[in-house]
Order: sequence, then C-alpha cells, then structure tokens
Amino acid sequence: MVGKPTLKFVDLFAGIGGFHVGLSELGHRCVFASELDGDLRKIYVTNFPDMDGKIYGDIREHKSKIPPHDILCAGFPCQPFSKSGDQLGINDKTRGTLFHELIEILRQHRPQYFIFENVGNFERHDGGNTWKIVKKSLLALGYDVRGTEHVTPQPLTDWRDRARDRVKTGIVEVDSLLADARVGRDRGHGLISPHHLGYPQARERFFIVGTLGQLPLEPFPIANRTRKTSLTDIVQNLEELSSDDKAETKLTSQQIECIEHWNVLLAAIPPSIELPSFPIWGDEIGAVYPYAKRTPWATPPRELRKLVPGPRNPLWTRKSVLLATLPNYAREEQKRFRSWKIQFIRQNREWFKTISPYIPDSWVDRLRQFPPSLRKLEWNVKGGERNLWRHVLQFRPSGLRARRYDRSPALVSMTATQIPILGPKRRFLTRAEGLLIQGFPKDHVLPASRAAAFAALGNAVHVGVVSEIAGRLLGQRSPSDSSERNRFAVVTPGR
Repeated sequence: MVGKPTLKFVDLFAGIGGFHVGLSELGHRCVFASELDGDLRKIYVTNFPDMDGKIYGDIREHKSKIPPHDILCAGFPCQPFSKSGDQLGINDKTRGTLFHELIEILRQHRPQYFIFENVGNFERHDGGNTWKIVKKSLLALGYDVRGTEHVTPQPLTDWRDRARDRVKTGIVEVDSLLADARVGRDRGHGLISPHHLGYPQARERFFIVGTLGQLPLEPFPIANRTRKTSLTDIVQNLEELSSDDKAETKLTSQQIECIEHWNVLLAAIPPSIELPSFPIWGDEIGAVYPYAKRTPWATPPRELRKLVPGPRNPLWTRKSVLLATLPNYAREEQKRFRSWKIQFIRQNREWFKTISPYIPDSWVDRLRQFPPSLRKLEWNVKGGERNLWRHVLQFRPSGLRARRYDRSPALVSMTATQIPILGPKRRFLTRAEGLLIQGFPKDHVLPASRAAAFAALGNAVHVGVVSEIAGRLLGQRSPSDSSERNRFAVVTPGR
C-alpha cells in the first residue's frame, strides 16, 4: 500500500470475514459488522478480537448502531424485487428486501465508496429486472456505479488493448480514451473469478462498486481468462495433516470403488475413441424405452412392458411398477421430455453403441449396483489422461465429475457432499486448503463441524478478489502488484 489514509469500513452479511481480511490487507479498519448466524458472529470475534462489541445480528434490527464510515461492504442476498410500475418509484421496488437496508444505510451515512458481491447469475436474475432496479436505486443516490456485467461481443480489439497500445506508442488521446472507456462500459467487464487473478478456484461472481466521486477508468482488475493456475500451490503434504484432517478427508469405500469402476471403463476404451463432453449416463447402456416422441409415462403399459429392463412382466403389470424399473430421470410424468433430455439420451445411446465391443464383461452389472448418482460420469478433461485419480473430482447429484488438476471448482455453501476431491492425493480438500482457495490465511478459524466449515467457506467472498477490487477502487496498489507477496499465505495486519 502506498501513502493512503486508513479508511473505516462496514462489513455486512459478514460470514467469516472475507471483506474484512481483504480491506485489512490494504490497511483499513472495520468499525461495524453484521451477521445473522450467532455461531459465525462468535467465530468472527475470534478471528478479529478488536470487533468484540462491534458485530451484531440482523441488520434490520441494528442498522441504527452503524457509525460513520468510508466504505460499505456487503455480500447481500439475492431476493425478488417488485415489478411495479415506475410511478411507485425505485425506492418502493426494493422494500421488503435486504438490499433495501443497504439503500437506507447509503442514504443516511453517505460513505464515499461501496463494494457489493453476489452470485454470478445476479445480473440475469428475474430476467435482468433485479440488476436494473439495483443499479437505478444506487444511481438515484448520486453514486457513480459499475457492475461486472457480462461481456457482449465486439469486433476488432478490446478497448483496453487499444488504450495500452496508445501508452506504448506515447500517444495521449484523452477524448479517444474516454470514448473507449464508454465502449468498455457498454460491453461489460465480465464476471470475476479467482482463477483470473492466479488463485486456483473457478468461482465467477458479480461485483458492484460505487463512489460519490468518479470511478476510475477501470475499477475492476483486468481478467486473464486463460491464466494457468495449479492446485499444487495450495495442497498440503501428508506430513502436514493432523489425525483429524486425515479422518475427515478420507474417502468412503464406496466412493473409492466407484472411481475405480469408472476407471476400468476409461482404460478399456481405445484412445482413438474420444470421450464425450456430454454427461455419460450409464443407465442408457442397452436401454430401449421410448424417449424421442413420447415418454415412458405416456406409453401404454402393454407396450412399455416389452421395453423395460429385466425379465418380461405379466400383461397386467401396473404402469407404476414398470416405471420403477427405469432410471429416475426417465420417470417424468409428462407426455414429452424436454429437448435437452432427449438430446442427452440420444447422444448416450449412440456413444454406448460405439464402445459396446470394449465394455468389460460384468462391468454394467456392477455399475447398476451403485446408487443412481454414481452411475453417471461428467468428463470435463478433454484430451487429459484417462485416469480419474489424476484429476479433481466431485460427487454431485448429476454424477461423478472430473476436471483438470489446475483449479478447484467453486466451493458450495448448500452442501458438504460436494467438497472437491484431490485425485492425486486420493482424499477430500482439508479445511486449510479450503481457506487458501478462498484467499484466507490457512490459520483462519472456521466452525467446528466440517459441514459448517465448508458451508461458511462456500458463502464467503474471495479475499484476493476483494483486495484487488478495493485496491483499484480506492486508488491503492493492490497486494498482488508486489512480486514478493505470497498470495497463498495471506497475513492480516493486527492479527
């Protein structure tokens, strides 16, 4: 950080303190925080002892306690907003939502800056209505506002490239640069993911920044969307793991068996046959039930009985019994499947016909002994080594997913069952690795239970991304501008 005064910031919907760590890195001080979850409030004070007495629960009940501040930070929930006509005013459209509380705080305290974060789909939520209302509400308060809107196609070079070319050639064209900046605003910046900045996690998020003055020409970090990252930068060695780490990151015998079973099939398929990019549904091997023009549910029982797996059923067999022999996704009570499902079924049956000579004996029988979600495979490693243990894995409702060992998929807040698996280590992520992936110090305190810890990580804002954005917004050199900074060993001042 270079010669900038310490600013006061407020941390709302604080979670485990991603905004707090990111702003503290730049030398700024938190003066108020709000978090609904009581356990997370206690952990927040453990991580930031000087916040004792400064963190509160429901912001709707405690906003009167907010002191003067310079920066308002919030990873606010995305809720439906009113679609009422403009005659009611923007303010009325936000009523009943937590974003309305942010509007009221901005109106009362007039902080110089704000930084808000939300899910990647925020801009398109409710057909774009939500972002439209949010943006208008902020502009109405007198803020210069910018969001990481999706990039729209544009021919020729990017406006930033043209600006850099002018700098290289020593040409100063202020009017042209401003025009290019307006083009950039119209195009949109695009969502920001940690892997664009060198962190090994794919986690696209929507950010909104604002100031009572004029925003910098580019308040968001330039995203290098082809930047190479590696999980080896954050993965712990076996000797670094405690006995508790080893116990809670251990795969179950069924999970190991499932991975090994799919590996048998991958090894049997000749290299000349490309693995599909669409989800592989093992239940479609040998399947003949109708799907293209009508569903099994819409098929008469006497006809359906000839098309379901297993021994021939008697003529009087009820349709519900026949449907129960099919995979869950084929039991939909509709006359016709949706187009994407028809396409997936057709692609799978065609591909399985291609590889049928290479499917090992009894492989299909063993596959059908696994639960439905383990009978699916998503191969997102085109051209990669056909060994699942060489990649990052996830057990998801849609199947076992494999992706390259260069970055982690986004940590998910809703469930602990989708914690990424480090294939080469044959175990799940540790808590410390989860912290580093999210840009936190590896000794940052998390909830006691593993499920709660990863739920909190999944809800957290990425520290490194916050620090990069805040550095640009406030006109400071961001930590990543220093080649000496180890981005995976973040140290918070005053900790």
